[in-house]
Amino acid sequence: MTDEPTKAHEPQVTDDVGAANVGADKPGPVQVPAMDNEKKNKRDAVIGAVFMAVVLVGFGVYVVATGQSEQLWHALQGVQTGWVVAACAMMALYLGFGTLAFAIAAALDPKTPLGVMDLCAVEASGTFFGNLTPMMMGSVPAQIVVLVKEGLGAGEATALQLTRFLMYQVAEVALCGGLLAVSWGYFTEHYGSVVWLNFVLFAIKFAQFAVTLCVCLFPHWVRRLANRLLDWVEQKGFKRLAPHVPEWRVAVDSQVEQFASAFRGAVRHKRAMAAMFLASAAQLSILYGSPWFILMAFGRPTPFLIAITAGALVQFVSNSIPLPGGTGGIEAAFAVFFGPLFGTAATAAYLVWRLVTFYGYTVLCGVATTFRTKKGGKSVNKRLGRLA
Repeated sequence: MTDEPTKAHEPQVTDDVGAANVGADKPGPVQVPAMDNEKKNKRDAVIGAVFMAVVLVGFGVYVVATGQSEQLWHALQGVQTGWVVAACAMMALYLGFGTLAFAIAAALDPKTPLGVMDLCAVEASGTFFGNLTPMMMGSVPAQIVVLVKEGLGAGEATALQLTRFLMYQVAEVALCGGLLAVSWGYFTEHYGSVVWLNFVLFAIKFAQFAVTLCVCLFPHWVRRLANRLLDWVEQKGFKRLAPHVPEWRVAVDSQVEQFASAFRGAVRHKRAMAAMFLASAAQLSILYGSPWFILMAFGRPTPFLIAITAGALVQFVSNSIPLPGGTGGIEAAFAVFFGPLFGTAATAAYLVWRLVTFYGYTVLCGVATTFRTKKGGKSVNKRLGRLA
């Protein structure tokens, strides 16, 4: 947030995703807190990139120090590169499905200036900055920054991003819940009580989804709660926080209702929401199923249902670790759930899988953040309007 006080604006309510802008035609940094934090987000991403590079080097040192280098090299020599290339292609498709989900949401606004390549940059920026910051904290601000830079107002950008985020959460809860239900017997039999940890993490994820849904459906309650929290901060007189309370109060009052209105307008389009759900579910299926391609590359045929469920369990653990890339948790989870499937090739398999789905994909997203629709190009509304 900036130190300058903001001007209060009366929120304008619309029935569509293209909610009217609040205040000025070009929203300033006060209207979009994420814009204020853009430099901080980039700095955190640089720190995260250095951290992940150190982790990769540390992994190599660990392999050499423990005498696994020869075994690792032997395992890598037997890799079927065709399956690895297929895994890379699926990660590119992962970006495509994420872009499609954003495009469907944006197409609901007939006045949107956004093109497909703009939304590809939005999706990519979320992954790029999310992968390089703890708990993916840089994802949402980065996406809102890109949306605002490409011409959306503060409320529009927030509504679009959070509508997409909510449908992603719905798909995540539905897909993971279904996978756990179908494969519970197998995993409890072969992995024991460790599966209950994932059940707890799933319950936490479901609770997060429920809170997000409450924000969407009960904006007045959320606004009152936020203002009471700000009142408490003022009463306690926190030195660092108290000076910012007035501008935070203005931001809450001016944005929550506009976002809720835009979200309600989007939900009215049931077919579009269903299409977003399917795109998000397909995207998650690619991420969770990515270890199956590595299993095939190492000559370890495994039922796809087992591989995709194990992949979901690994991601649940990694998402709970407060370090960039889920470092620490993802290695342990991969060893637990995929170690028995890969056997002696587990270390090499983890390296290949991580290079494809994290390091390589992060680089791809870094490049994609520079994508923009050419001037005069068709907007997503013109391209997907009928579908939406």
